[in-house]
Amino acid sequence: VWMQEETERINRTLTGAERKAALCALLEEETELIACIGMHKLNANVENQQKAILQLLGKCAQPRRWKAFDGKITEMDTQNTLRGKELLEIYRSISAKDIPKDERTSVLLTLKCTVQEHECKLTQEIVALIDREVDLMSREVKECNLEGLRKRICTLFLQYIKIPEFNPEVAGLLKVPQDPLKLYKNVYFCHSCENYLPSTEFPIPANSRTIGRCRSCCQLDNEARKREAYFKYRLILEDLRKSEVDYQDDAKIVFLVQLPDMQYLIENIWNCQSALSAWSDLYELVMVRWDKQREWSPWNTVLLTKEEADAHLKLCNLQKAYEAPFIYKIKQKHIRAKNYFAQFPAMSSFLHRSNNQANANSYK
Repeated sequence: VWMQEETERINRTLTGAERKAALCALLEEETELIACIGMHKLNANVENQQKAILQLLGKCAQPRRWKAFDGKITEMDTQNTLRGKELLEIYRSISAKDIPKDERTSVLLTLKCTVQEHECKLTQEIVALIDREVDLMSREVKECNLEGLRKRICTLFLQYIKIPEFNPEVAGLLKVPQDPLKLYKNVYFCHSCENYLPSTEFPIPANSRTIGRCRSCCQLDNEARKREAYFKYRLILEDLRKSEVDYQDDAKIVFLVQLPDMQYLIENIWNCQSALSAWSDLYELVMVRWDKQREWSPWNTVLLTKEEADAHLKLCNLQKAYEAPFIYKIKQKHIRAKNYFAQFPAMSSFLHRSNNQANANSYK
């Protein structure tokens, strides 16, 4: 939206070489902003990953809890939770930054004694990396040159923690089951990235009959395509829902309408302007009932400014307040809205009910 507004402003105010120079400067600014957003996303992913790791280790260290008949909570540490607390404290210590060399050496020795309790290829590699870091620190190697080695130690120790043989409490928290036969259950194929993923990685709507793209592919598609700016339509829809709740007549249709539907109504049916004054600033427009005695619906609405809407809702007889050509124009818009929303099964029942109600009112 910002890019569109700036481009329109440049095209409106500048011409010739000045316009080209302004557009080039705008393109460079957009590139810098996109790069800045990308850096923020990378930093956020790193922070979220670290938080998820600490949350997992914290669950392993939580004591058993149960509530007594009098409402008091009783906690009890088991051998497995104590093991989880020990591993959590070691992980926090080795992942800490800017600590003195003596403390770092002490933490590494504690880690070495912990992993040496179990003999395997993973623990041997961790011990070898610990010995290497201790040797490099004794040689006065700079801290910046040890970052890669320390990350490898943290990563391998995290793998050590996620093995149920070394940390029994983590067995019930792992997403990947220990039994390979269970991997074949609830696994689907994403035709976009061509990966086999668990069912939790697929956003499936309630009316969907097939498995679509995974979450990462949907996110990538959302970033690559042109964004739809729904902010203005969201404000109108929120104001409309608040006003419908105030009627207290059990209105339902307004809560079925979504942002794309509201966008279609405003852009295609009402042409983004007030029906009375043709005012086109969406921030000052609201949707209200055309006939306030009936529930709001796309075929019983009108787009007006806030002042016009207040005056419209005070009217008792629309036929006397408005001229016949204006009423005919509103009715035509309502017919177009009916034809559009008749495609949705959820709306069809309300559409038939409103038709019967309108016929009964005309008969009266």
